[in-house]
Amino acid sequence: MGAGLVAALFAGLWWVNQPAASRLKKNTAPNPPAVPRGFGGSASCQECHAEEFSAWASSHHALAERPPAALDEVAFVPGRTFKHATQQTAFRKTNARLEVIAAGLHGTNETFPVQRILAHEPLRQMLVGFPGGRLQVTEAAWDPRSNEWFNVYGQEDRRPGEWGHWTGRGMNWNSMCATCHNTGLQKNYDAPTDSYHTTMVETGVGCEACHGPLQAHNDWQRTHPKTRTKDPTIPKFTRDEIFDTCAACHARRAEITGKPKPGDKFFDHHLLGIVDDSSTFYPDGQIAEEDYEATAFMGSRMFHQGVRCLDCHNVHGLKTKLPGNLLCLTCHGPGATNAPAINPVTHSHHQVFGCDTNGVPTHLDPAKYQPALIKETGGECVNCHMPQTPYMQRHWRHDHGFTIPDPLLTKQFGIPNACNRCHTGQSADWSLQFVEQWYATR
Repeated sequence: MGAGLVAALFAGLWWVNQPAASRLKKNTAPNPPAVPRGFGGSASCQECHAEEFSAWASSHHALAERPPAALDEVAFVPGRTFKHATQQTAFRKTNARLEVIAAGLHGTNETFPVQRILAHEPLRQMLVGFPGGRLQVTEAAWDPRSNEWFNVYGQEDRRPGEWGHWTGRGMNWNSMCATCHNTGLQKNYDAPTDSYHTTMVETGVGCEACHGPLQAHNDWQRTHPKTRTKDPTIPKFTRDEIFDTCAACHARRAEITGKPKPGDKFFDHHLLGIVDDSSTFYPDGQIAEEDYEATAFMGSRMFHQGVRCLDCHNVHGLKTKLPGNLLCLTCHGPGATNAPAINPVTHSHHQVFGCDTNGVPTHLDPAKYQPALIKETGGECVNCHMPQTPYMQRHWRHDHGFTIPDPLLTKQFGIPNACNRCHTGQSADWSLQFVEQWYATR
């Protein structure tokens, strides 16, 4: 058994390190599997669930992947070119087709028609077709906020033939992105031909990605229009089952079965990336590499006190339920719950916009609370306890570990702290003296 395992490992290493072009063989696999039955499609939900559908339709879930649209043409018209490291990539519209001109498999610039758009804000990447049923994700990305192209690798000069170049296995949509950006997806990889026959119910993260197949629900509703509240086809997910469904995509993880269903236990289908002696996470659990949210959240005190995703996020629009500190104070306000009551002003020792000197929100009506007028300061709970890290150059993500800033860990182990993430011109010793002055007796 030991010799067989070693042989398998060597075979796997050989396979991964073959040049990309040599691995893209002609697709000779049998007919691809049919799309799974039982799905009704997100559009079928709109008639009865108009409010929920409207909130979802403009969400990052709905726009996680889609065909090119008129809103994307601003990135291609007029045509333009941008340089990154020693390379350059160009973009143009030819007739009705959006095109990317970039270094292909053989190192020379080739023209690639854009088949789909991956993600929406703060960046969009292009999906282009490759041999073997593949789609590849461009390293050139469009920032719709600043209306400019940039490279998700910054000034790294990744070259064709490398695993991490956009033409390589590391940027293959079928294996790396497709599952979490679409609904009812089946990769359908065929090993003998090294090809894919990937299918999906719909592009984007639709209603059934979280609720499960709904055709039976649609059929039941049509035949029982007056007894909708008694529909037996709708699964009743617990708070933990909802979290497991979210974590299936919002976690750095490896797939075990490739067949999770909404409500399934996360660990029945995935191997979670955890804090270890690698550089993936910092030793205190803060996210370092692209770790998403679930691991840090599962290690937080909030999670172990029963807080779950939908306590803070709207279920269909995904945005936070309240802006700024108002959200945190729904639990940490006086008498709100059994959570410790926090006065943002006296606790943070920073100016808190939108609160009076006692930390009471001056705009209790969320409709009058204008986040655009509230600067990001140390008085915002999330800036100390959910510090942000940029990924792919421009995607700032909050750490969901709800950690406590500790400049001493920075001095001893090089672990970043929220104080110096803001006060970049100061030292860890400078931050430490204030932490000890303000909180040492608590």
